[in-house]
Amino acid sequence: MRFLILMLALLASGANAEGRRLLSVEEAEDWQAVGRLNIDGRGFCTGALIAPDLVLTAAHCVFSERTRRLVRPDALHFVAGYYIGDYVAHRRVRRVMVHRGYDPLRELSEQQIVSDIAVLELSEPINDVRPFERELRPRAGDPIVVVSYARDRPEAPSIQEPCETIAVQDRFVVMDCDVTFGASGSPVFTVRNGRARISSVVSAIGRRGGDQQVAYGAAIDEGALDSVLTDIVHGDADRGIRRPGASIAEQLGRE
Repeated sequence: MRFLILMLALLASGANAEGRRLLSVEEAEDWQAVGRLNIDGRGFCTGALIAPDLVLTAAHCVFSERTRRLVRPDALHFVAGYYIGDYVAHRRVRRVMVHRGYDPLRELSEQQIVSDIAVLELSEPINDVRPFERELRPRAGDPIVVVSYARDRPEAPSIQEPCETIAVQDRFVVMDCDVTFGASGSPVFTVRNGRARISSVVSAIGRRGGDQQVAYGAAIDEGALDSVLTDIVHGDADRGIRRPGASIAEQLGRE
């Protein structure tokens, strides 16, 4: 419990910006499938295209922090390659799919973090950008790259490279990457043979060994996204989409 309380306190406190730098205009062209996910005028997260019409992000990004209700899909706006007012494409969201293991009523835990995955179906495909492929489960010691938008740098993407995967337990990933507010949902890339593939998604921040800031994330593999992507393919709204406007307790059959 002490560990969980520490994580919650850090989520409320923010982080410094050491270790990150803004991408130049030229560098940003290689990361245009990463975009800013604007959320109902109240803030933003980061997301990444994994198909022309599918955006991967963190599940907690699509729930209201105040009410714990799902944000209406049409209040979510994905801006691919956003850079100081310019962008490659922008789309509204048509449907929201959340990992079945994620429950916004629960306290933060390793299990919540490994389920902190959402996939957003866009109103129309974005065909001008190549989506990112997914990597197999990350391994401890892997050098990784994080590309994100953040509260202290909201108008252009930042990159941290390299940082490192410290540990992987089941699908719970611990990284020594420097992230802060707005970076939730950011893709974590493993680069092999010159190609960047998404291996996990940023969920939370914490401390390790006293002073070392770490990032926590959910590993992205076929098993992690099965329940989410299957529901999108089959259009199974009853299983995959929590009804906008309904309380979380009602959506989960608790009232």
